[in-house]
Amino acid sequence: MLPTPEHQALVDAIVRALAADPEIEAAWLGGSLGRGVGDEFSDVDVVALVANAPATGVGMRYSGDIASIAEPALVNALYGGGVINVVTIDWRRFDINFIERGELTRFNATHLISLFNKSGCSPPEEEPRPYEVTPAVLLKLVNEFLRILGLLPGGIGRKEFLLGLSGVDILRRLTVDLMLEENGVGPTERGGALRRDPFLTPDQRSDLAKLAPVTADREGIIAANAELAAIFLPRARRLADKIGMEWPAVFETATKRHLHDRVGLVIT
Repeated sequence: MLPTPEHQALVDAIVRALAADPEIEAAWLGGSLGRGVGDEFSDVDVVALVANAPATGVGMRYSGDIASIAEPALVNALYGGGVINVVTIDWRRFDINFIERGELTRFNATHLISLFNKSGCSPPEEEPRPYEVTPAVLLKLVNEFLRILGLLPGGIGRKEFLLGLSGVDILRRLTVDLMLEENGVGPTERGGALRRDPFLTPDQRSDLAKLAPVTADREGIIAANAELAAIFLPRARRLADKIGMEWPAVFETATKRHLHDRVGLVIT
């Protein structure tokens, strides 16, 4: 999808400011719009190459003068000024990632659209490779799911049912992340956190849609944990078998025993 008129107006304003800056030698449109997969709700992501100054220093300068691009309602300087995150007064969103030449290899030119380039320096152009989940990535995901699951008795024992809702939300997010790994959707292709549905299969969306509403009480929190475990663990085990990952059997057994002994939850 091409940028909307609202996107393009914001891109044009960013380009005017950056191109006139002697410390900026190039800029590219990135994110979902740069990859051609954005929509009207996408934010504008720009990568700006800093010529002969610390990128964070230039970023901090822009964070204090972002009104030269658009009137801000919120400005966040992230990573010491390496990234400037902005919400405008009319609720348009944009990020500028300020980088130095040594960081160009972090980016792939096939995922960027050149906005201007004074020097000709560009990120490398690489053919996109199909994403494949690795045992290390999947194991980290499984271990984190089991760890959060194992915190359930503490929350129940303390009657921290509102915090229990947060725990359920983490388990749901990890379940979605697992589904994306199943589908071979890598972190770059996922884009922002507000877009997941197009990357899930009908079967996956159906499993998630069937989850019961969560109530902030003992029974509701326990039931929600059980439902998500019933979705996550079998899927994770199948994927582990497929890619040759050694399953964390000791941790899984310990977690299941802990849940049974402390709150009576049986997970098969």
